[in-house]
Amino acid sequence: MKKLFILSLALAYHLTALAHEPQYATEKTREVVQKMIEAHGGYERWTALETFSFTTVMHSASLPTLHFWINDQVVDMKSRRTYQDWPVVGSQLSYDGEKAWGVNWNVGNPPNHQHSVFFYYLNLPWLTQDPYVKLGEATLMDHPAFENQVYKIHMSYSQSPTLGKSVRDTYDLYIDAKSYLLVGYEYTVGYGPMLDIMGLPKEAQVFGPVLRKNTYFVDYDGLKYPALFATYAADLSAQYGDHVVYNLKLDAPFDESRMEMPAGAVVDTSTDTRR
Repeated sequence: MKKLFILSLALAYHLTALAHEPQYATEKTREVVQKMIEAHGGYERWTALETFSFTTVMHSASLPTLHFWINDQVVDMKSRRTYQDWPVVGSQLSYDGEKAWGVNWNVGNPPNHQHSVFFYYLNLPWLTQDPYVKLGEATLMDHPAFENQVYKIHMSYSQSPTLGKSVRDTYDLYIDAKSYLLVGYEYTVGYGPMLDIMGLPKEAQVFGPVLRKNTYFVDYDGLKYPALFATYAADLSAQYGDHVVYNLKLDAPFDESRMEMPAGAVVDTSTDTRR
């Protein structure tokens, strides 16, 4: 019965993706986005992955008390189910495709939101092909954060793409005009509970934009991922965080037992509504 549910979940996600191809503003947008995906290893190779696992380290002086976040995560690529271990703070998170829960959850961000955060950071070139994605005009420009000219493409959504994300989330993609690698992006976060945690005014609809710069890429079986990246104010006036990704594995085993809620687990019931 459990295997049938997993297969049904994966099939439903696949059919949804086919029914909701990304909306391209122009043929130039389609051309640039497809060249970006090819520069990162191609879409077919990425969609053939069974699992995706990695360790991330984030350092930020703005984090309370502990200025480091260390997180081990495994993702089932067919269904986007995932689980995480946060060894320093002793927390765990699981997302079974319908709901997310935490065990001894000391991270702060709600599990509904946190289950997909670093997955998006690492897989953004391919996630342009997800359901409900809208991609604006491709504008060639100079940007002070990047050595070469970049194509800027605004990425938004017609509806929330997954649990814990918002229709107000956006990414301004910066694609190197020579290599077509995704060298950075500005992003906004619209998920209501996150805005509450950040203490933003009640009238605020999003947090950001903030700038993310990918500074070093690694090649795993022909797929290119950012291994080093940093977060800045959009005008580059301040740096908010440094990020390192390592221990990246493709097609590692997925522990199905992590999809069963253990004693002490707390389901995140938050929705995209501010308190």
